[in-house]
Amino acid sequence: MMDRDTIEEIAQVLQQIFGEDTVIYAENQPNGFKEPSFYVRNTYTNADYELAGYQFIKQNFQVIYFASEENANEQLVDVSNKLLAGFQYVGQDLALGKTCTADSMERTLDLQFFLQRRYATEEDDSEKMKGLDYNGRTK
Repeated sequence: MMDRDTIEEIAQVLQQIFGEDTVIYAENQPNGFKEPSFYVRNTYTNADYELAGYQFIKQNFQVIYFASEENANEQLVDVSNKLLAGFQYVGQDLALGKTCTADSMERTLDLQFFLQRRYATEEDDSEKMKGLDYNGRTK
């Protein structure tokens, strides 16, 4: 799955939790972020090849919430609780290792998590074993 597709799925989860009119960015904004809003980005991707044509991929993501000035600390607590309780799946994948860190001076909340996926790297057209004949005895 491509990062852009995953970021769109993360945005859908955020809209399910916080409403369709939630402002979500996937790119830095030269004039700053509108508040309140979310910023979503992939921070790290690691891929390991496995036996039998499989690849194991781990993607780390960051979701930053920018609170408005009015009742900022209350917003940070409320959004943190909603994220930790409601942010379970991204598409078919479970959001793992969730951590939420608030910075009241900057009025931001930083959610970090990772997704793990296993993919077939190539199509295997070879004939599979259809049966097994066993000729043996037990004692």
